[in-house]
Amino acid sequence: MLVTGAGGVCGSRVVAKLLELGHDVTAVAGRSGLGRLPAGGERLTTLVGDLCADDLPLPTEAQAVVHAAAQLPDPGVDVSGLVRSNVLATQRLVERAVSMGAHTFIYFSSLSVYGRITGPQVDETTPILDPEPYGLTKLLGERLVADRADRLRSMALRLPGVIGPGSRRNWLSRVMETARRGDEITLFQPEAPFNNAAHVDDVARFVGTLLDGDWTGADAVTLAAAGMTSIEGAARAVVEGLGSRSPIAVRAHAGSSFTVSSARATQRYGYAPMPIEAMLARFARENAAGSTQGAGRCG
Repeated sequence: MLVTGAGGVCGSRVVAKLLELGHDVTAVAGRSGLGRLPAGGERLTTLVGDLCADDLPLPTEAQAVVHAAAQLPDPGVDVSGLVRSNVLATQRLVERAVSMGAHTFIYFSSLSVYGRITGPQVDETTPILDPEPYGLTKLLGERLVADRADRLRSMALRLPGVIGPGSRRNWLSRVMETARRGDEITLFQPEAPFNNAAHVDDVARFVGTLLDGDWTGADAVTLAAAGMTSIEGAARAVVEGLGSRSPIAVRAHAGSSFTVSSARATQRYGYAPMPIEAMLARFARENAAGSTQGAGRCG
C-alpha cells in the first residue's frame, strides 16, 4: 500500500490502521511530519520528498494508493501552488498507480469542491457552484482519478472538518483552541443543526473497509458524524469536555448553515461514524493534554 501525506493527522492514522490490518505500507511524508508516523518495523517504508519530483523513488508495485497529501489554502499559497500540489501531483500519482498495477485509489477530497452551498443538507447530488481555487483544484483531482476508472477503481472522500488529536484548521478545532485559552467563543446561528465533522479514526477505519470491499468503478461520497446536535451544543460539548470556563456569546448573523449526509457512504460502503455527541466528547478528552501537532483538514 502507498500512502501520501503520511505525516499529517489523516495520513498518519491511515498508515497506522493499514499496519494494524497487516498491510505493508510505503509512506510518503514531508520531513516535518516524520515524527507523527507510527512504528512499523520492516512493514513500513518511509519516503521523504515531493510528489512532483522525478527522483522520488516510489515503489514499482502497490496494490492500492491512498492519496491524503494536499496543499491547503494557507497564507502565502497562491493558485499556482495549489494547482501544482493538488492537480499536477495527483495526475502524476494516478499514472504511477496504473503503472504499479494498483487496483484501488482512495482520494482525500473536501466539501470545498461544492463552492457556495445554498441548501440545508449536502450530499453527493448537491450542485457545485463557484468553488474557490482550493475547492476547484480538489475537484479537478477527483476528475483525474475518475478518468482512469477503466484501470483503477477509485473513491473520493469529500471530507468536512476532520477532528482528532492535535487537529487544526477547522471550526471545531478553533473552538478547542479558544476554550483552552479560556477566551470568549462567539457563535452565529446557535440553534442551527450541526454534524459537520469526521473523526480521523473513523476516516482511517473507512479506508480499511474500502480497501477490503467488493466495489468497482469511480465514486465520491460525503462524510460526517452520525446523528445531530446544534452549533451551540457542539461548542458547549467541547468547552465542558475540557473543563474550560470560556463564555459563549451569540451574535446576530443573516447567513445560512448546512448539515452533511453520509447515507451513501454508510449504506453502500460500510462507513460507520461515531455519533456526534460521542465524537465531541472523545475530541475533548484526547486534546485535553494540549497537543497542537498536525493539521486537522485532510485533502
